Amino acid sequence: MNGNFKLSRIATFLAGCSFLVGCGSDGASSTPSVESYAYSKLSVCIDADLDGICGELEQKVTKYSRSADNNQAPYLISEAGYFLTAPASATVVTPFTTLIQNEVLYNPLVAGDTKLAQQQLQAIFGEKYGIDFNQLASMHGPKAETEMLLASFRHALSLQGSSSYLKISAAVDKMISEKSFDITQSLTQSDLDSSHVNLSNRYLLSGTYPLDALFMPTSVTLNEGTGMLLALLSDGKMLQVNTASGSYSSFSPSVTTQPEQKSANFAGYDSHHHDDDDDDDHHGGGGIVLPPQKPSILTHATQGRDNREAYLLYQPSIVGDSSISNTCNTTGTNGIFLSEIGKNSQTTKLTASIKIDAYGGASGVTPPPIIPPVIDNSTSPVSTAECRNNHINGFTPLFKNNLIAAVFTNGSSYNSELQLLSSTELKQLGKRYPLATTQPLVVANKSQSQLVVVETNSSQAVILDSRTLSPRANINKSNIQAVVFTNNDSELVVSDGSKTLSWFSVNNPGSPAATLVMNEDVVRLASDPSGQFSAVQTSNHIHLINNQTRSIVKSEPYAKSMVYGMSMLSDKIVISRSKSIDYIQFGNLIGSPIKIGYQLVNRELVNKWATASTNSFSSTTLGYVLQSVGESADISQEFNNIDLEWLPANATTADDVKAVMISGYYRNERVSLYKNL
Repeated sequence: MNGNFKLSRIATFLAGCSFLVGCGSDGASSTPSVESYAYSKLSVCIDADLDGICGELEQKVTKYSRSADNNQAPYLISEAGYFLTAPASATVVTPFTTLIQNEVLYNPLVAGDTKLAQQQLQAIFGEKYGIDFNQLASMHGPKAETEMLLASFRHALSLQGSSSYLKISAAVDKMISEKSFDITQSLTQSDLDSSHVNLSNRYLLSGTYPLDALFMPTSVTLNEGTGMLLALLSDGKMLQVNTASGSYSSFSPSVTTQPEQKSANFAGYDSHHHDDDDDDDHHGGGGIVLPPQKPSILTHATQGRDNREAYLLYQPSIVGDSSISNTCNTTGTNGIFLSEIGKNSQTTKLTASIKIDAYGGASGVTPPPIIPPVIDNSTSPVSTAECRNNHINGFTPLFKNNLIAAVFTNGSSYNSELQLLSSTELKQLGKRYPLATTQPLVVANKSQSQLVVVETNSSQAVILDSRTLSPRANINKSNIQAVVFTNNDSELVVSDGSKTLSWFSVNNPGSPAATLVMNEDVVRLASDPSGQFSAVQTSNHIHLINNQTRSIVKSEPYAKSMVYGMSMLSDKIVISRSKSIDYIQFGNLIGSPIKIGYQLVNRELVNKWATASTNSFSSTTLGYVLQSVGESADISQEFNNIDLEWLPANATTADDVKAVMISGYYRNERVSLYKNL
């Protein structure tokens, strides 16, 4: 059968069918309907952390549309024995989109370009199977080839190993080497075990996203489930940043117009006592005219459950309403407001093109400069839900339980309390815990079933049940500066700002179960979503800590100034600082030696090489470079066959080096990759 005829027959029937909308069949056509693809009825999520699991906080998909979403993470089906993925630009999830997304993630020649991935797959499989990968990102493929791919994927998933992405990648490598979708008899465990270099949780790979607009923010928060960072700037404008790609949007909340406080006119004091008339011109008749005062100030913003909404906290200004109440009121311009981003906000969308420079999605892309949106500086945002109160000092979202834990202060430490609100309606639920401070530290565990509350005037911290706010246990530790839950919520890591980290059992937190003394004072502390690893920022370093062994896995120098905050995702440490977001990737560093080598060679490595070696910038191997800068033999030897040619060829110093040509074998063929430095 002519391959073009075969494709056109499928396209005639299926083109235009979305993955959730079935195309009916009258039984006369031999082409299967969408309903005949069993996986098309399974749930789909956006795998923001690339862990191969649809996490509780990861967005569930009801339709394929990313037009208002700057998250470039893939779609995922991971249930009922299926593991299927698709690029963010796809409109269907199938075995064919799984092939495309695998190339986006793992093929260094593709460099994250979906169209290029489709072209390469078309050159290998298109003529043999009579298919067109340029169409297979928006439609289901032929039934026979679909079943063949599903069988091969099921076989790959049956192999030993924890990463489904890696198993699919080994299967695709075998398919390409044999130019066949059927590898059920040829793919073995040894193919999987030997196909990739795995530096996950053994190496720290640093990078930076320049972001000039990020300067002196009022608040910075990161959603673990989506990897989206939300920064509230001092002018009320917000930045939503995809920490996997560096792309971002700028927006301001839409608001209802509120009256401004008239300008105040304060009497001025003139120490020179001039009598000439010019004084009136310069000083406004002896007084100082201040700009109009807004009654409310936007003081905090945090991402909602997904990328499309945000919680905004307004507090009264010096001229605002400061009336006392410990309830959610029906009037007023202050409190917590749930606003939908895009629908009820003024938005400027700016998305950088994605070039994958790490399996976890980190890239070397420099986003374009932000075009500021029109900003309405009035108060009281347009919202879908609100809890209006003049004295809410902060809140902690508990999305897994559909709750918000909010600090009501009544304007002072007297009668301050922690209250539970519903996360969707922001209604009070009648659950309260008394506080003796207006600024407690409130930290939720990973399952969001418990809270640690640290009060500055207490020698203890308390663990609360997050659904009832009833006390569970006290932590007998004074001067706690930071605390995180670890090891599947069974332990806490606590810092008091000294060199010592302390591990406490959640069930028996009377005294530390273990301690670890760092070389420098601890400045910041965070833990990944699983709690297996923690990140510790000390005076001049970043450390990756294994919480199970309570030991330092890897340390890297870090002495950047004006740091605003530090968080962790499943594969990277994210640090926000003045005009930049730094990412330090520790997980998902998996792939062919040349792909991982491409990631490892960066400006930081060039500077280390120049400092550690007296050799000139002549051709060398990546293995030798890594060995020279102090990497362990088990890491450096993986790259002994990766050749480096520094460019330009006459470079003699690190500053002279502008690029590098990286050469090695990929899928049994010699390839070279050019990288700007």
